[in-house]
Amino acid sequence: MQGITLLDVEVMRGLGYARGEMTFPRATDLLKVLASAVFVLQFVALDLVTRSGDLASRDPGHAFLVRAASVCLWAGVAFLARTRTLRIAAALVASVVLVVQALVFRYYHTPLDVQVAATAVHAFQDVRPVLVRALPGALAVGALTFACELGVLSLAHARAGAARAHGLVSALQRRRSPIAVVLFVVAFVIAGLGSPRDATPEIAAAHALSAVFRVQPSVTVGAVSLPPLLGTRSELPDVLVVLSESVRARDYVPGGPLATASEAAALTPGRVDLAEMRAVSSYTAVSLSALLTGRSQEGSRDELLRSANLFDVARAARSTSDERYSVLYVSAQSETVFEAKDVRASVDTFVTVESMLGRDIDDAEIVTLPLDANATSELERALHAASRPVFAVLHLAGTHAPYFVDETTAPFRPFSHVVTWSGMPELHNAYRNAIVAQDREVARALRAFADHAGSRPRIVIFTSDHGEAFGEHGAIHHGQNLYDEQIHVPGWIWASPGALTSEQEAALADARSRFTTHLDLAPTLLDVLGLGDNTALREMRAKLSGASLVRPHTPHAPVPVTNCTGMFPCPLDTWGLLADDRKLIAQRWDADWRCFVLGGEERPAPPNDAACAQLREASRTAFATLPNGRLNH
Repeated sequence: MQGITLLDVEVMRGLGYARGEMTFPRATDLLKVLASAVFVLQFVALDLVTRSGDLASRDPGHAFLVRAASVCLWAGVAFLARTRTLRIAAALVASVVLVVQALVFRYYHTPLDVQVAATAVHAFQDVRPVLVRALPGALAVGALTFACELGVLSLAHARAGAARAHGLVSALQRRRSPIAVVLFVVAFVIAGLGSPRDATPEIAAAHALSAVFRVQPSVTVGAVSLPPLLGTRSELPDVLVVLSESVRARDYVPGGPLATASEAAALTPGRVDLAEMRAVSSYTAVSLSALLTGRSQEGSRDELLRSANLFDVARAARSTSDERYSVLYVSAQSETVFEAKDVRASVDTFVTVESMLGRDIDDAEIVTLPLDANATSELERALHAASRPVFAVLHLAGTHAPYFVDETTAPFRPFSHVVTWSGMPELHNAYRNAIVAQDREVARALRAFADHAGSRPRIVIFTSDHGEAFGEHGAIHHGQNLYDEQIHVPGWIWASPGALTSEQEAALADARSRFTTHLDLAPTLLDVLGLGDNTALREMRAKLSGASLVRPHTPHAPVPVTNCTGMFPCPLDTWGLLADDRKLIAQRWDADWRCFVLGGEERPAPPNDAACAQLREASRTAFATLPNGRLNH
């Protein structure tokens, strides 16, 4: 051992060499270090995997700090977990966070944070059945994850038998408590420097618990009081608006071997199908508010709550002969889909699933209960009792996941209600069968509506609140994004002879191939009711974001689309604009807007597209920031 001093020997002994003999460090120590590193770095690794697309739009320095906070936090936990009880507790917390974050990411492609949690609390009636269905699998995965976490922690604290620990390992073990305290303090200080939403998954999940205790904003109750609105029509037309659920345009097929909606088509000859109709959100509550108010939903909560809606207008409408409407809302959905005021104050008949069944239901019962058939029967009774012309909305639900199927008349087989990536074709077949079953009820409603109207003029409008995804862009169901599978919806308008003027019919026919949105339906109905130029509605009309489809087409400003409103918290920031055949959208992980060309299959716009540049310019008026939080310059 020529040239090696006594100090060198002591240093080598502390590093794992024995009596100055050149040997490798003990395997146990290497395994302990490796196990500790796995436990400490797992949430940094999860953050890199779940938000890798977000890195380009985040501050690299801040990204480093939040991950350093995670390392300090779990290093402190690892130091303290020296007893079996503490290791079990640490493994349990880590495994729960890992499983929950994996489940949330699988559905929304973003980790659980306070925004996701607030949305779940707000819409718990929809979330609860999803959680119940996922619980068995989550428990099984959680048990396996817990066993792995406990094994890693146990290995990190394994004893080296009779051998005495030396050097750095021994020193760290003797001072583990004060070191852990220092690490915790450093972790909390760093985590406090920025938004917990931008932290690693375990810190974001801990912050999400605050959503459970957050006070929910109160809801304004009551209707908007409008004066009697004298229209230009001598006879009010009977109006039926059928609002479907989760039906996307590509699967609403009125004829041919893959038909899903042939019965309603047979009863509405000459109708105008709006081939390029789009919703302005992929959530029911947001779409319903947009449909009823005619306003885009990026405004403030209070402003949206104060908006008059179509029920308010219909209740106030009068013909030149002082005829007025019976206003009906009959729904297979829960009353909770309304984010605004108590609709009962605006309508003469208000039926929801709670009043039909005398109790709440969850999504799982959609499979077993003929909710659309029940709602259609309620509509038939309400029409029979109505002595005046009606303004009726039939709101259906059977096409919501997990999809109601009438097995005796289901043409698409095999089908399944179970959500798995490998079973996507079978799930899609169940969905198409649900559209078939619902179309039968739409046809029944059309016949009842025609019987009630008799010889009076009548108008029918059909659309869906949003679409549905079956694996496109990594999503299943809806609410995750604003790609076309989730917002390109069917839409059609049928009018009996004489219900529209010849000029209105020509304008409507011209809309057949134009790009339209749900926001065009409210101004269309104002014209249909003869109220399009009523001076009492001047303020309401000025705030409408769309354009009447029964007037000659005139260009209008781009339409904001969003899943996030002041009334409806969304789990994942995502918004954009629509303008004819261009769409601008972005999500939280996008560094900038993405622009798409619409018509046929949605596709990315070419670089330096002039229409996209105009949309980007217009976006600054609608949205102060991008979904990633950066200013929208």
